[in-house]
Amino acid sequence: MKINKPKNPNYCATVVQIKRLVELDNCDNLQGAIIMGNQVIVDKSVKVGDVGLYFPLETQLSEQYLSNNNLFRHKEKNVDVEKSGYFDDNGRVRCIKLRGNKSEGVFMPLTSLEFVIGDEYKSLKENTEFDELEGVEICRKYVVKVKESNSSSKNNSKKQSKLKELMIENQFRFHEDTLMLYKNIHKIKPDDLISITYKEHGCSGISSKILIKKELNLFEKILLFFGVNIPKEEYGYVYSSGKPRSKLPKGIVGRYKNPNKDFYENDIWKDSFEYLKEYLTDGLTLYYEIVGYTRNGDMIQKGYDYGCTQPNGEEYVEGVHYKIKIYRITYTNQSGKVFEFSAKQVQDWCNQFGLTPVTQLYYGYAGGFLKHDKRTTIQTWQEQFMESIKEKYNEKDCYMCNNKVPEEGVVIRIEKNDFEAYKQKSNRFYELETKMLDEGVVDIEE
Repeated sequence: MKINKPKNPNYCATVVQIKRLVELDNCDNLQGAIIMGNQVIVDKSVKVGDVGLYFPLETQLSEQYLSNNNLFRHKEKNVDVEKSGYFDDNGRVRCIKLRGNKSEGVFMPLTSLEFVIGDEYKSLKENTEFDELEGVEICRKYVVKVKESNSSSKNNSKKQSKLKELMIENQFRFHEDTLMLYKNIHKIKPDDLISITYKEHGCSGISSKILIKKELNLFEKILLFFGVNIPKEEYGYVYSSGKPRSKLPKGIVGRYKNPNKDFYENDIWKDSFEYLKEYLTDGLTLYYEIVGYTRNGDMIQKGYDYGCTQPNGEEYVEGVHYKIKIYRITYTNQSGKVFEFSAKQVQDWCNQFGLTPVTQLYYGYAGGFLKHDKRTTIQTWQEQFMESIKEKYNEKDCYMCNNKVPEEGVVIRIEKNDFEAYKQKSNRFYELETKMLDEGVVDIEE
């Protein structure tokens, strides 16, 4: 059985073994299973050593998986119409509290996969990740459904073709999803040099000055025809949101403007690019979070002002009405090779030019953040490290906001040649996220 890597490792099934169970207040028939540092409510039949599947918060279980395991609340959707489960029709894993006890995901037995792979489920190894098996979808990231016309999809294909005429391969890169700390805590060692930064809840953006294909005039085309060596590439400005679903940038200055309707009435990505443009040298790409307000006074993220004031017809000013927080910088050479700025270099570069980096809470060795007692195993230290991160940085109010809202969390970056970072979100933020999704609020990146 071949298992492909999941499309989104933050929202996939993981084979796990139950290693720790805890008693829950006011729950006679239920208990808490600690899975990857998260508490998941399970029944009393689950024992230490049991192997099963862990589905994280805001994962959407597929209709086939739910139906074949009789998990739908509405019986008629289940294979056995006499049985009912606890999932709504959307199959979403929600952040819930039961009698005051939090549940941060769902645990299912491996036998739940029998309908698609038979008894091959017995061969699945711990830590295996997947979102489909044998071509059958098991789960995906939950997103609020937005009606999209067929013509829109066709237009995106046309835009991709247009961009191929302008873009040079391996010059512009979107930012990948930052993976969850709890699934990657085994990668952090006491002697790793790390950066811990405050995670702000806004909208991601990219501003870049990279090589693009040059627009030749008639005279240059004639010279080229006669064999004259005419440069066919030039440096151009590209700006975008950080992880657009369409995989299309917002614009290439002077050459292309994405006509897709923006989430916001105002183009905050263009505003941010215009502010950063003068700092972009050849090959440089800035990745950042945009927080605060849009030009017309809407909040970029509901409730999260980050100390910004709402514009009221006056000039729209960075640092007053909105803020740009830079978290990553790369340099791409003419052959397409990428050089990553370290976390320290990001901070230093921003300070040199008067720009604002993400707020750094700690910089040093992981063993300096939490001392490693040589009498304990590295695995125990890693578990303690994550608990220390949660205790120190999660579940409080956002200290940067005037409004009372929960802080989102932190990002832990390991200082390596390539960008390697993991996020730890607070449970209170997950609860707010769940509430927003319940209200049908669309994820900006989607």
